[in-house]
Amino acid sequence: MTKAVERWELGLEQPGSADPSDLRDAIAFAAVIVAATVVVVSYGRIPLAQLPHFATFQSAFVLVVDVITGWMLLGQFRYLRRPLFAILGAAYLFSGLVLLPFLFSFPGALKSAGSVVGGPQSSAWVWHLWHILFPALIALALAVDARQPEARVAAGRVRLATIAAIGAAVALSLLVSVAAIAWHDALPPLIFGTPGGPTAAFFVVGITAAVVTAVPVAMAGVRGWRTRTLLHMWLAVALLAMLADVAGSLASRERYTVGWYFGRVESMVAASVLLAVFVARINRLYRHLAAVMHDLSGAHSRLIAVVAEKDALVESLRQSEEHVRHMAYFDALTALPNRRLLLDRLGQARSQASRRGASMAVLFMDLDRFKEINDALGHDVGDELLGKVATRLAGCVRDSDTVARSGGDEFVIVLPEIAHSRDAALVAEKAIGALAEPVVVGRHRLTVTTSIGIAIFPDDDGGDDVRELMKKADKAMYAAKDAGRNAYRFYAELVALP
Repeated sequence: MTKAVERWELGLEQPGSADPSDLRDAIAFAAVIVAATVVVVSYGRIPLAQLPHFATFQSAFVLVVDVITGWMLLGQFRYLRRPLFAILGAAYLFSGLVLLPFLFSFPGALKSAGSVVGGPQSSAWVWHLWHILFPALIALALAVDARQPEARVAAGRVRLATIAAIGAAVALSLLVSVAAIAWHDALPPLIFGTPGGPTAAFFVVGITAAVVTAVPVAMAGVRGWRTRTLLHMWLAVALLAMLADVAGSLASRERYTVGWYFGRVESMVAASVLLAVFVARINRLYRHLAAVMHDLSGAHSRLIAVVAEKDALVESLRQSEEHVRHMAYFDALTALPNRRLLLDRLGQARSQASRRGASMAVLFMDLDRFKEINDALGHDVGDELLGKVATRLAGCVRDSDTVARSGGDEFVIVLPEIAHSRDAALVAEKAIGALAEPVVVGRHRLTVTTSIGIAIFPDDDGGDDVRELMKKADKAMYAAKDAGRNAYRFYAELVALP
């Protein structure tokens, strides 16, 4: 197994889950954030156009992204049962939900002038409490995980723990809402109206937020660097972006300046980092699955080829077996059953006739003067003539009858079941008639006659050996030749002679 595959199998929080490219990307991203923050701290008080609805967009963006991220982290908790993911999920849910009171209390965000709820200090307090409590929750999650890295929530308590995490996030966001909106008059003022700028309390609370945020940045950064864990590495980057948000806001001292807008952008960056890691992980999953599917598709194609090759081999073997079987039981020249198959069918016919108390007949045929044709015109003409004779003889019998080539110019017809010996005589006459018409072989018109001997079972039966029945038919055939050829004779007629 390659190192890439081994890393792929690791979770986001497991040591070694980040490869060198992940480390380089995280460091580069962090360097950009730090460099931008340094510039903004120097030029953060430059005023820009007043766009209250930019705060609306930023709040809605962070709300949606953080809630999605929190839900995904809780999904990881339900799967892995690690307290780390439960607390991180609660933190991100809180980070998203707390943007609701900020949105409703920020002047001009949802109406042309003033805030919907609270007073002039409400949105500032919501912002600072958000930037203190969210990194504090992250620090808590990291501390719990560092103290008990192998801790797992019991499977039966995962559902309850998930509900508790969601409840904690909702409760904490409600507490911030009540504190900043309902009790805004009891809280110290953080900002004065222009041109008064921020109060001393603004800097105290802001620096507190910066210090609290710096703690989990260091915790996550050190853990990510030492163990090369993807989650801690990018969590440090996300918190660094939130720290840049605090720094930009402190440097700006008032709204709608370079520092203020920079802080809003950095808060969106902070919200997006971890979600982007999840999306990248899912994308890597799809790429991994695509590679697996490609490998499976290739294996499937190879398997199909192997199966097709196997099927072709089986078919070839079947055809070879069929060919061997055909050669074993059929005559190569005429395609008629050979002597082996003839004896088998003759035995079956005799047994069937014996069981049913019926009669059967064997017609032994020999072509007259065939040797003269072979000697005069050659074996090729003789072989073709035999093939055409076989075709004509096959047309003289029923499908249940057998026409076989016994050897040379000898043919045998087996009639499995006949009502009377006259039926055999009719077939013999039909065969003689079929050969009466000249046979065209190449440029030759050949006249062929045949002598036929007939033996009847059970009248001419000589025992259990069917060869005896064929011998009797053979004797009758020679009697037909002695009688002048082109005729048939019954074996019974020979026995009846004195």
